[in-house]
Amino acid sequence: MAQKSSKKGYIDLHTHTIYSDGGLTPNGLIVKAKEIGLKAVAIADHDNVAATEVALIKGAELGIEVVPAIELTAYVNEDTDFHILGYFINQRDRNLRDKLETYQKEREEKSKKVVANLNKLGFKIDFQEVKKLAKGTIAQPHLAYIIVNKAENSEKLIKEFGEVPSTGEFIREYLATGAKAYEPRSAASPQEAIELIHIAGGVAVLAHPCWNLTKKDGNKLVFDDSWIEKLVKMGLDGIEVYAHRENKEDTEKCIEHFEKLADKMKLVKTGGSDYHGFGSAGKDLGFDDFYLKIPTSVLEDLRSRVKVEV
Repeated sequence: MAQKSSKKGYIDLHTHTIYSDGGLTPNGLIVKAKEIGLKAVAIADHDNVAATEVALIKGAELGIEVVPAIELTAYVNEDTDFHILGYFINQRDRNLRDKLETYQKEREEKSKKVVANLNKLGFKIDFQEVKKLAKGTIAQPHLAYIIVNKAENSEKLIKEFGEVPSTGEFIREYLATGAKAYEPRSAASPQEAIELIHIAGGVAVLAHPCWNLTKKDGNKLVFDDSWIEKLVKMGLDGIEVYAHRENKEDTEKCIEHFEKLADKMKLVKTGGSDYHGFGSAGKDLGFDDFYLKIPTSVLEDLRSRVKVEV
């Protein structure tokens, strides 16, 4: 079990930088990884690979392996979307870069509509504030961060939430798929996202199924595995088994469930903190604030699935 690993020799395969919705530069993230003893990291910015080249250079300097990666949003319909992680991709692939440029433009158009929706709902936010905050790909935490940290929104937030919420709480209530200010956008289908990753030489992994395919009914976790089977038929290579829920107990239950499912379906098992260092999204780098740790053996298993030389 990954969570029983000691701190020595652990990794983090799901992190973000300022090129999407992270708080650190690529160099800053690699330096932090070195400071806490990580052996390897994967930078998986949303629809963006701009951090990879810089991180690879810094990683070589500090002795940290950097796995070229990405996190693609894939839409099924207005109520269902998935995040597909691509590992060991060729970040210079022309087809990939062309698609990412399109996705980023679509994100910007969607964000303008969401800002308008938030204004109609009584929140103070301007699109230029979002553009100023986002150094690369615009994502939900940028909008949420502005809302919850703007004094003009405090009264309304406290009235609705009982207190000023975290960015994560605001995202779930207002920005997530189907939420109050949600707007769909043109994006890849799951099959298109998986194929794009494969064409770029990568391994396609479903991110955080402990959230996307898991509901909380009272104190009970309810798993929906039907989509895993569909995604596997589309070419999915793995699932992010070692990810977190709100607490240790629920996290352990999710890990146990998805470990068994991955073994049954012969899927590679990956894991990561979804570190942002921005707002309240994800956990600390390397799960430094949580019981869970990801051993280097997870990276070796992932590496064995790469279909081209890395």
